[in-house]
Amino acid sequence: MTFPDVMKAVDQLSLEQLRQLREYVQQREGQFELTAGTLNMDVLLEGLAEMRAGLTDEAFRELERAMNDEYIEPLDEVQ
Repeated sequence: MTFPDVMKAVDQLSLEQLRQLREYVQQREGQFELTAGTLNMDVLLEGLAEMRAGLTDEAFRELERAMNDEYIEPLDEVQ
């Protein structure tokens, strides 16, 4: 079964089945854990410092809030 096949199958679900699927997917997402050594903290902290540079505390809080609240559709869709 391909991913487009899965999406077509999802289109056939009732609202209750969609709710159950959403819960299942959220549960699956929670099962993934970062493995030690997969994230370079120095690079991450450097990038965060660059994002923070020149911003007031208020502007940074607004940026942080937007990053946590707003969903932005990717430019290229995964197929």
